[in-house]
Amino acid sequence: MVPRGNVSGTETSWDNGRVRRLTTYETRREQFQSPAAAILFPLSLREYVTSLREFRPDIVIISGYSPFLLVEPLLAARLLGIPVVYDVLDSWILMSEFHQGRIRNWLRKSVERFALSRGNLVAGVTRTQLKLLESCYRLNPEKLVLAPRGANLSQHSQVQTTPDYDVIHIGPPREYYDNEGMLDFVARLSSLRRGLRVLFLGIEEGPVKTRLERDLDAHGLSGAVDLCPPVHPSEVSRWTRRAKSGLIALTKNPLYRAAVSTKAYDYVVAGIPILFLGLLDSEQAEFVLKHGIGRVCETPEALAEQTDALLSDDKALRDVRNNAEAAIPSLKWDQVLKPFYERVAALIPRNQGRIPG
Repeated sequence: MVPRGNVSGTETSWDNGRVRRLTTYETRREQFQSPAAAILFPLSLREYVTSLREFRPDIVIISGYSPFLLVEPLLAARLLGIPVVYDVLDSWILMSEFHQGRIRNWLRKSVERFALSRGNLVAGVTRTQLKLLESCYRLNPEKLVLAPRGANLSQHSQVQTTPDYDVIHIGPPREYYDNEGMLDFVARLSSLRRGLRVLFLGIEEGPVKTRLERDLDAHGLSGAVDLCPPVHPSEVSRWTRRAKSGLIALTKNPLYRAAVSTKAYDYVVAGIPILFLGLLDSEQAEFVLKHGIGRVCETPEALAEQTDALLSDDKALRDVRNNAEAAIPSLKWDQVLKPFYERVAALIPRNQGRIPG
């Protein structure tokens, strides 16, 4: 179940399930803004309760960062006696660092703390993130479980293509990226490698693209970087295989030591080295170094020099590709989520059959 936005229709059928779109607070916020949308909260709760009674699930898994999206299904599940599992991808502990409004961020974190403390299980993507949740929200460590992101092997292919880009970056500039460092890295690498070609994938038309084009021009990179629009997730692997390496640049904010970029898995599946610009004592750096699948540096200049050496060394590139192949079995979804599945399954027997008709 997801909030209904501008997508037409209320339900979509998939081979492995259904997606139902509900009219929730998030839907009404787009129409009426706050606080008018909050006044209609009971109607949202009724939609959740009605759908849960129809689906009769054993578990409700909640994933999102909107405070209302965390609380509405929680209350509905509690009314029906269904256990709740939170899948925390992004927490307001981190996001509040880049969102304005001290009172607003305090409120969001307070709601998040309220919701997570009342879930039966809270899953986080890294151990550092779980420690942050435990310490900042005073969560019971017995309710925490590690559920790392995994590699989507449906996109995996051992068929090698001839790369026509030296570096690819997936996704537009974001507040928690080292956007300036990323441009400095490309500029320095351009001075080291004649004819450098870089691809930024996922750049939509609009202010973000205009600003990025201006920044690239200021760094003398207009001719070296291609900006391509977003593609369907199934198409990402086709683009990553066109590159010799994949770039990740994260903010130096200490809280983001907890983060591992989802694009890291896209690069691993493509068998290309990860170029990580960020803190050396971070989960992302550990991910790269543990598997031997790239280079890690804290400065753009150092990363550019290491990248130039790597891209000029066919043996080093083969070693990274072989290491990526060796790492993939341990990064598959069914492998990394085994502990999570076991913890979730343990919640079910105690609650089966309790949903009122």
